[in-house]
Amino acid sequence: MARFGEDARTWPPALEAMRKGARCILLLPGALEASFPKPEGVSSSRLVMRPGLSIPRSTLLESLIRFGYTRVPFVEDAGEYSIRGSVVDIYLLGSPGSVRIFFKEDVVESIRELDPGTQRTSRFYDELVLVPVRWEISAENFGSLLSWATAQDSWIVEKELEASSLPGQVFRVSQGLPGPQEESEDFKAKANLKFQGNLDLLSTEIRQWHEKGWEVFIFCLNRGEQERLFELLEPKLPSGICQFVVGPLLGGFGSPSEKLGLITSSEIFERSYRSSALKLFRGAPKSKRYRWTDLKPGDFVVHEEVGIGRYGGLQNLSLQDCLLLSYRGGDKLYVPLHEFKKIQRYVGAEGKAPRLSSLDRRSWEAVKQKVRESVQELAEEILKLEAARAAIPAHAFSVDTHLEKEFEDSFPYEETPDQQRTIEEVKRDMQSNRPMNRVVVGDVGFGKTEVAIRAALKCALGYKQTAFLVPTTILADQHYRTFQSRLADYPIKLGMLSRFAGPKEQKVILSNLQEGSCDIVIGTHRLLQSDIQFKDLGLLIIDEEHRFGVKDKEKLKALKKNVHTLLLSATPIPRTLYQTLSGLRNISLIQSPPAGRLPIHTEVVPWDEKKLVQAIREELDRGGQVYYVHNRVAALPSRLKHLEKILPGVRFCLAHGQLSSLELEKAMWDFANRKFDVLVASTIIESGLDIPSVNTLIVENAHEFGLAQLYQLRGRVGREKTRAYCYLFYPRELASSEPGPPLSEDAGKRLSSLKEFSELGSGFRLAMRDLEIRGAGDLLGARQHGFLNAVGLEMYCDLLNQAVARLKGGFVSSEKTPVRLDLGIPAYIPEESLPDEMERLNFYKRLLDATPEQCLSLREEFLDISGEVPRPVENLFSLVALRSQAEKFQVRSVVQKESSVEIFFRPAVSFGPETLSLWSKKYGKELNFLTSSQGDGVRIQTQEEVSVDWLTNFLSTLKAKC
Repeated sequence: MARFGEDARTWPPALEAMRKGARCILLLPGALEASFPKPEGVSSSRLVMRPGLSIPRSTLLESLIRFGYTRVPFVEDAGEYSIRGSVVDIYLLGSPGSVRIFFKEDVVESIRELDPGTQRTSRFYDELVLVPVRWEISAENFGSLLSWATAQDSWIVEKELEASSLPGQVFRVSQGLPGPQEESEDFKAKANLKFQGNLDLLSTEIRQWHEKGWEVFIFCLNRGEQERLFELLEPKLPSGICQFVVGPLLGGFGSPSEKLGLITSSEIFERSYRSSALKLFRGAPKSKRYRWTDLKPGDFVVHEEVGIGRYGGLQNLSLQDCLLLSYRGGDKLYVPLHEFKKIQRYVGAEGKAPRLSSLDRRSWEAVKQKVRESVQELAEEILKLEAARAAIPAHAFSVDTHLEKEFEDSFPYEETPDQQRTIEEVKRDMQSNRPMNRVVVGDVGFGKTEVAIRAALKCALGYKQTAFLVPTTILADQHYRTFQSRLADYPIKLGMLSRFAGPKEQKVILSNLQEGSCDIVIGTHRLLQSDIQFKDLGLLIIDEEHRFGVKDKEKLKALKKNVHTLLLSATPIPRTLYQTLSGLRNISLIQSPPAGRLPIHTEVVPWDEKKLVQAIREELDRGGQVYYVHNRVAALPSRLKHLEKILPGVRFCLAHGQLSSLELEKAMWDFANRKFDVLVASTIIESGLDIPSVNTLIVENAHEFGLAQLYQLRGRVGREKTRAYCYLFYPRELASSEPGPPLSEDAGKRLSSLKEFSELGSGFRLAMRDLEIRGAGDLLGARQHGFLNAVGLEMYCDLLNQAVARLKGGFVSSEKTPVRLDLGIPAYIPEESLPDEMERLNFYKRLLDATPEQCLSLREEFLDISGEVPRPVENLFSLVALRSQAEKFQVRSVVQKESSVEIFFRPAVSFGPETLSLWSKKYGKELNFLTSSQGDGVRIQTQEEVSVDWLTNFLSTLKAKC
């Protein structure tokens, strides 16, 4: 099929499909009147690549530029390409999507499918046809789509579209293809019966189809449902009469002409699933690797042995890459590869720039000693809190029951890896008799609510009650509907307390809570009022805790005493992050996005009315809707009038917190049902309805919003597979080039951070940046700001955890200095292999944390990402693996001199007579023993190059000693 959609970028691959023989054309408005190159004019606008083809890479790159592709470090969106080492990545506009081409010199070695989320390749392709993002063809070679048409074509068009000139067969449909309940005369297929869970009726229908010689398929949502349906139908049907498959089909049909019957499990059991589930059956994505670390040139860092400096980037010193750090007085320090782990990003208490340290290490040790003394009191407070929580044990829930497993199998989407891990962590906490205190951090739409539902189900099946506290009425209603839908088939009683519930309804719910007949209650601040009494509360779930005030949090403390507590957040506040980093709370990160989700394109720009109008028009032209956020409620009506003036014909509606509950509900409901094009609103939409058709967000005066709030707002768009756009406008007079007060430093950081972290799953890293901007806050009310500022958050937490461990009587070991290997061989990642500096730094960090087995895996990943492994990178992998081996035998350093090598061991290492005898025989007079206060060593005279193999042979003598 060739699909000519609303996005003109899809047209070149659609023409390529027609050139290859596709005779079924799906045509949306706009394409029929557009200009297309004639068949004879596109031969110069395509490039065919095959394995074994001899083609200079420069020719391919010239074609990519001519075809309108954009160069990026890593491809993430259609129309992009990247170059690293001997590979070229291309994200095509049509099938097969993103690919990676491996070159060996100027010959195409292979073409492979690429997953942009993980940047790993899979299956191989025999051919790749590269078509342009935009055509550059002379005017005489353009015509209409009819120049491609033949009498054998089948055209699928909307009923309203004038298509009388089309040759071949024309099928007219409304709003795309027929729905599962519609009968279409055009396609000669009939909708299925309403089975309503009647398996006898279902088996009779299947038997009748089989007797007519039809093939019958039953589509299930997942393997658990497939197995369950097979068990139910096996006694009712002869073997092999139908096939059970897992696949993305919302509604089935019977087709006499094709002798084909398709039935879906959702029809059998009358379950309604969102169409976005179709995309999710391609398999959950792997957890996305970070494209860069959060460390950038100019950032403040802490070297654990030297102190606070400023990061200046990666510097190659001929044989290896080093981190360049600047200190007080302009002093510079080059940190070699094996000391990368000693560097931490600096985060202070108030978010202010710290004072740089000098390179005098004694003064830094004195600062650390003062902090060690200061955290003692805080460590004692932490232990008291732990003891208090342990003294009031929570209920330990049982392991998963059959009902829970059945419930999980009914989930209409594939869990992402992070989501599955988080669910297991929450259940493990609930099965302990210690009160759970866990924070689940994940972007909007990444599956936090499903984690909460499964926790609440476990609680209800354990005969305990769940309170789900949310900050807004709209969000309470949304969660209530979601819980109601997911738990419809289970004996769980739900209640909702918000201003949407009337006095009588609230009275009934209050009575049910007190009696214990209400299992799960979802509500706003109303849940914290004095008349709320639970019979047996076992689980407290809080969505976005930072949205609640000081008085609310005091009441929450009373609720939390002996119940399991689960916090949900897209961007946790600094205090919450601080507590998780300090070990007071456990944290689960959901960072892998649902399949098909695209990053949100974010622009931070001075106010521009032309850009505003263009953004709204473009969204409406592609059939979408728009959120327009202006957070001054008093000014909203005037903004609405101005928008109506500059955008005539566009339908606007208003929503803010000062409307009555009925007015607000009606406005949101009408907008969700597409009676309006643009919703002009306050931040009340921050926790609004899930409306897939809204994919453009405009925020006026964005500099006045907090980072977490902006991130939460942006999460209201881009919930489905459509590319979403976010425009953050700030007053033009605040731009630095304009007269008047400039944009404040913090506001500028917030806005630039949001633009930087536009990729999926970046909520936690954005919260860490917020922690840096705003500071870490005051943990447990302790007056520790000065000490925290002196060493930074991460080191402060390390010293605090060490103090806690000492008070518990545990052994606190100081981490060993990594083995120093100076063999005089180049060991680094060349810039052409990984052009992005932050990506190289990130790869170094992952490599230094790797085990020998992980080292092999990283080498395979490097091969996949950059092609051939250059000699310096091979050396780097060898040295990292060798360093791990040397650490086992207590080697402290290996240094190559002109004609000798010096090998020192850690203190207290001794060798027996067998090893000394072996050394004497092997090296003779070339061996000399050396003494040092940090551990003794040996010097070996040698004329040969001290390679990795040479050192491996030396380590074999230590193995012999063992």
